Amino acid sequence: MYRPEELRPGDIILCECELDVRDPLGLLIVWASDNPLQHAALVATGELIESRDVVGVAPLDAYAPVGWRFQVAGATPAQLRSVVAAATRRVGEAYGYRALTREAGRVPLYRRLDPHDVVSSGLVCWAFAQAGIRLSWELMPTPASLSHSPLLLGPRPWRQVG
Repeated sequence: MYRPEELRPGDIILCECELDVRDPLGLLIVWASDNPLQHAALVATGELIESRDVVGVAPLDAYAPVGWRFQVAGATPAQLRSVVAAATRRVGEAYGYRALTREAGRVPLYRRLDPHDVVSSGLVCWAFAQAGIRLSWELMPTPASLSHSPLLLGPRPWRQVG
């Protein structure tokens, strides 16, 4: 688990599952990825940027009891500023399945679906891609995808040894 005072802009928080039947997408992510991580957030200046129904902000300590802090190997300070700026520009946008259903029937799905716009880890991957850093090669990256990225530096206690 992380300490909010140690977070730096551009850090990534990956959160373990808090099983909640009111969050069917989170349950589906955990089940499909066979990994306890269900949510990702990006550390900005003094807050977290995350996506749920909309891209929004949360306090730095929002996931301290269930979140793990990661840094991206080789990311320069300029790249990290670019990552945070890209994510910040999306604050307030509809996101995930809510964004997909909002436009239902108006535009063919194949024209509007950006796979990175489905889950929280997609937003994190998208923001890093804007700075030229590819965290995952998966079309629809999940928190589990990020947890296996060789670019992420941090603990991985959920990996089995042996």
